[in-house]
Amino acid sequence: MTLRHTNASLPTEFRSLYRLFLRTNSAVVLHHSPSKTQVRRLWRPVFDEAAFKIHRLQQPDTCSTERMNIVQWLHTWHKRVDHTLSLLATAAISRGLAHKITRNLKWLRQNHVLWVEKLYYSHKPFWRPQLPRTSAQYQPYSLPAPGTKPDHTLRRNRKMRLFDEQCSNAIGEVVKMAEGRHDIILGRLRLKRWQHEWSS
Repeated sequence: MTLRHTNASLPTEFRSLYRLFLRTNSAVVLHHSPSKTQVRRLWRPVFDEAAFKIHRLQQPDTCSTERMNIVQWLHTWHKRVDHTLSLLATAAISRGLAHKITRNLKWLRQNHVLWVEKLYYSHKPFWRPQLPRTSAQYQPYSLPAPGTKPDHTLRRNRKMRLFDEQCSNAIGEVVKMAEGRHDIILGRLRLKRWQHEWSS
């Protein structure tokens, strides 16, 4: 569930907070349009999750225990968003550590999108109506014979992919530790399945 789907039932204060977040992010990247898109997509999942919680809180079938958990979650979320806004405000008026953090987060998301889509999605076969069902494009790929040059290439590519995934997971753990230590939110990476973004 996204802000677009729940906008009618969201509190005015929540929508104002989201607009303030967008304006602050825009100031951080000096209102540069491609950079604004990157930072907006970085923090949009954070607000989508909160919007879902608020929408769930408004449902009459929500039990008291769930309501209590949601209220506590939203309290922590608001506190972290306040701290994050302070970080972004500092990044907008200075070129110190806060600015470097937000700049690296934008770079991290942009490169993550390119890495995932080019490595995992670019070679995926798509349905083409002009081809017959028995076309070779729709047949499963055969593995190369063990010991051959294509087999060595395939194994090397798998090792490189595993190494990239382990590095990405390590960066994610560092981001989580920074969020927990300083009580902030550094965005979320979210890609829609089979939808090419090709960030620039």
